[in-house]
This record gives sequence, structure tokens and C-alpha cells, in this order.
Amino acid sequence: MWLMVTEEKDGEIRVGVLGVYKVKGNDQEEDVVFLVDESNRMVLPIWIGEPEAMSIQLALQGVKPQRPITHDLIANMLEELGYEMDKVKIDGLIKSVFTATIYLKQLKSDRVVKIDARPSDSIAIALRTGCQIYVDRSLEGQMIPKDRLKLPEELSAEKEEDEYSDDEEINSPYGP
Repeated sequence: MWLMVTEEKDGEIRVGVLGVYKVKGNDQEEDVVFLVDESNRMVLPIWIGEPEAMSIQLALQGVKPQRPITHDLIANMLEELGYEMDKVKIDGLIKSVFTATIYLKQLKSDRVVKIDARPSDSIAIALRTGCQIYVDRSLEGQMIPKDRLKLPEELSAEKEEDEYSDDEEINSPYGP
């Protein structure tokens, strides 16, 4: 979905969206978006709401609804008002809640405006506008090695290879 180019600036790690998955936790399934660094080795999991997960998934699949949904509307408004998304930065963690900032550039003046936002909304809009997503280097400790994830595609491939596999479904991308 995005070009893997090693880039780091001002303590930021450039990331792409690995995907949105349902993860079993607290006796229920929750939606998680996984951001992966450019080396494809480290992943930042961010728990998000179901509507945002669906919006991100639509953008990842390139699906354009007949009528604009909220994130499409925001992207359209920015364009009509003469702004472009400069970047999105997942910049903090406060009491287990990630924070993000959207950086908008006014096209006529090159003035940059910072907007406080939820990571999920920021990611959904960034995917629609082709904007780069970054994670503040201070959040590196929240990232996990990608090889520790068991994504659904990998689980089904493993089941096909393992003739002794039981049919138990693993809902978590973190594995059993």
C-alpha cells in the first residue's frame, strides 16, 4: 500500500498500516490497527473503535462508498478549503490512550496548522489523502516485534501445513 523507504526525521519513525484485525481481549473481540515500521520488523498496536476500523479497512481495500463517509467528507473538505494533509504523527500515550496530531498545510501560504486528533481518525484520513504517518520515537517501547504476531493469514497457512492441527480458532494475532 505504501513505498518502503527508510526515513527518519526529528525523532519520528515512518510507518505504514499493516492492517486492522479483531483481537480477543477482556472476554470480547476488539479492533486493533497495526502500524509497521519501514524495516517491517516492529509493530505498534492501537486499539480503536469498530466504525474507525471499518473506515480504515475500506481505505486499505480502496473501496469508495457511493456517498462519502465521515473520513471521506473530512478529506473532501480539506481539499475544498485549500489545505492538504502534511503528515500524521502518533505522538503520545496518556493513561493507556494514544494521542495523535494532524499537520495540515494551507496551500496558498504554506502555513502549517496542527490539529489534536485520535489516531484512528488520523490514520483513516491519511489513507484517503496519501499522507505519511509517523510514530514519535518516544513510543518505541510500545512497539512489538512483528515476528511475534500471528496474523489470520499466517494462522490459516499454518493450519494447512499442520496435519495434527485441531480446529481451534485463534482470535488474537499475538498467537496462542
